[in-house]
Amino acid sequence: MPWRSTPTPSPIGTSASAMRRCRRLAAAAMARSGRSDRRDSNVAVTTDGAYVASFYRFHPINDVAAMRERVLAACKAHSLRGTVLLAPEGVNATLAGRLSDLENVIGRHFSGVDVKWSTAAAGNPVFQRLKVRERREIVTFDHPLSPTTPVGKHLTATAWNELVADPHVLVLDVRNGYESDIGTFKGAKRAATANFRDFPDFVEQELGDHRHRPIAMFCTGGIRCEKASAYLLAQGFEDVVQLDGGILKYFAETEDADNAFEGECFVFDERVSVTSNLEQGSYELCGTAVDDP
Repeated sequence: MPWRSTPTPSPIGTSASAMRRCRRLAAAAMARSGRSDRRDSNVAVTTDGAYVASFYRFHPINDVAAMRERVLAACKAHSLRGTVLLAPEGVNATLAGRLSDLENVIGRHFSGVDVKWSTAAAGNPVFQRLKVRERREIVTFDHPLSPTTPVGKHLTATAWNELVADPHVLVLDVRNGYESDIGTFKGAKRAATANFRDFPDFVEQELGDHRHRPIAMFCTGGIRCEKASAYLLAQGFEDVVQLDGGILKYFAETEDADNAFEGECFVFDERVSVTSNLEQGSYELCGTAVDDP
């Protein structure tokens, strides 16, 4: 198993303090809904107080097909729903279910990954089904990333807050426009792409004059920043850093008084968005296409 080469931080790659905060917030949310954490019950937590685990890792997978079969079987056995993308460059996944089941599957098959935890409101499914797919890339950018490719330095939430307070630093939201529409960091320059594959065009059109300026970039869970920062460095940008674990980990590590994010964070599941408390947000998908004003 290629994931075993990395020692496992506690727990499953997430700081203990961040995990304690997530569990505390989850318990509060469930208490408000009149429910408890049914970790050991037979109730499908995907519709009754779900825990949601998001993670990625760039690490070579020699036999993607075999890995897919193992992960698919494990997820089914533990009644997990969500999406797992596997490629020769690594894994990108978001799964929902009982906490004990998530910890079992992730610990067994993806030991050492840095997990971003959040919760969902009772009665609202996070995912309708399970998908475990083979892909050419774990996030489509048309630029596969090698584990040895230089990427932007990772910053903790505290270091991020200190850096972005400097007006000389260009804070860059690399997410798509519909994501940043509902929340972003104050003063951030938005890539506002329709698709992440458009990011190189945005760089050429909008960032050409900023090659010598410090750039601090962020995204939802960190994976797009890995590729975006690698791309900027390859294009000659000199000083590029990224928010470690993205917005989701920032929420987990930041108390409300220190949270500089404005609005809610878009997520790619049935919840649509999460708040800074990592609870299900206030947005819904209407299913109607609209033009930007």
